[in-house]
Amino acid sequence: IKIFENNNIVDAIKHPEIFGNRPPLIYILNKIFNPFFYDLEKYRLCVFILSLFGPLFLYIGLKIRFKDIKSEYLALLSVIILLSPYYRTSAFWALNENYGIVTAILSLVFLNLSFSKQLIESNKKSFYYFCTLFFSSLCVYFDQKLIIIPLICFLTFFFNVKKIKTIFLICLGYVILSIPFLYL
Repeated sequence: IKIFENNNIVDAIKHPEIFGNRPPLIYILNKIFNPFFYDLEKYRLCVFILSLFGPLFLYIGLKIRFKDIKSEYLALLSVIILLSPYYRTSAFWALNENYGIVTAILSLVFLNLSFSKQLIESNKKSFYYFCTLFFSSLCVYFDQKLIIIPLICFLTFFFNVKKIKTIFLICLGYVILSIPFLYL
């Protein structure tokens, strides 16, 4: 955080003392969008609030996928993520894991929306395809071990989309969204 506080983004990325097992996207986004990035207590509160969206997005995804199950059961199932000590610790201490988890959940929500039986409008379908591509790629920028999420999304598209042009555009989208990762 100090490296990003004292340098511009490009210099911080190239800084010789920057290290870690994750790409620096979290720090880049926080430097640009989070005014509390350099105040530890307020930053911890921001990450905690962001982590609360995980169960909400999980509930939305479950509601889309399992329409016949009572909402109360789905709500109970979606808050079970809060029982995970890994998720809670990451939320409380402002660790970086929950960014990837929340974007992974979002990508699976949009993947479910992409193949929803009620979806008829093709422009909405294109929007859901794009959001799936974007969030599944983004979760890898937060945590490399989540590479399974874009792989699942890609294979789902590959085996379920009938149009060759759409599959080509999805492949092209994943290639384009992976270029910054190669640089980082």
